[in-house]
Amino acid sequence: MNRQELAKIVLELLEKETGETYPALEDSTSLREGLNLDSLDMAGLVLHIESRFGIQIETDLLEKVTTVGSLLDVLQQKIAAKAAKQAA
Repeated sequence: MNRQELAKIVLELLEKETGETYPALEDSTSLREGLNLDSLDMAGLVLHIESRFGIQIETDLLEKVTTVGSLLDVLQQKIAAKAAKQAA
């Protein structure tokens, strides 16, 4: 799955979680200021993401996620690690 496809899925999950409509996501967009997500929104979004992709994102990793780009980076790493583990 490429980054653009991943961003589209995250956008869908984000809109489902918040009930808001967002323009296309850009890597530099801040999750808190740019998208107005509070900690409850973030927790819900992460739960949707974990469920959708069958991954687990550790809390210490989430603390470093501040932008759409950093969220996508973490997701790509987690999805790749899951795929590698399944292939082994």
